[in-house]
Amino acid sequence: MNITLYGSASDRIDRAYIDGVEALGRAIAKRGHTMVFGAGSTGLMGAAARGMHEGGGNIIGVTPHFMHTLEPVSTLCTELIATETMAERKTIMEDKADAFIITPGGLGTLDEFFQILTLKILGRHDKPIVLYNINGYWDSLLGVIGAYILKSFVSPDVANDFCICETPESVFKAIEKPHATQV
Repeated sequence: MNITLYGSASDRIDRAYIDGVEALGRAIAKRGHTMVFGAGSTGLMGAAARGMHEGGGNIIGVTPHFMHTLEPVSTLCTELIATETMAERKTIMEDKADAFIITPGGLGTLDEFFQILTLKILGRHDKPIVLYNINGYWDSLLGVIGAYILKSFVSPDVANDFCICETPESVFKAIEKPHATQV
């Protein structure tokens, strides 16, 4: 299975997030899955790549050329796909995915989450989406989504379109279960 992982590129974050995502990367590799990610070598992207590499996993990085001047590209990628634009990068990452894991991140990560969630709501895909909620990172966002539901700006059905998971084991239960029933 190809798992597209989104997350922060910041190295200024608490070590608990880095350790948690590195462990998730090792678990993805151990289960024989391929990781598709934004090819960053820092922050949670770098942590996931290190974990995957330690576990001997296949790592596909997707990055636009201009990002190379903003942040270092991971040398751990087994395949690197260069794009011209962020939109092209996101499309490739979406198309390659069998499932999505959103680790803690900032505005770019939120953009990626809301895009794949909206596409799922619109029926453009039916792939599992997981918010990896290390140390309650996504709790505030879940509160905002809940407020939008209460005010009828968002359908309550959105709660069925993604899962909130706090451990690698719960992540795999959420993303592998839908595929286990397919023939």
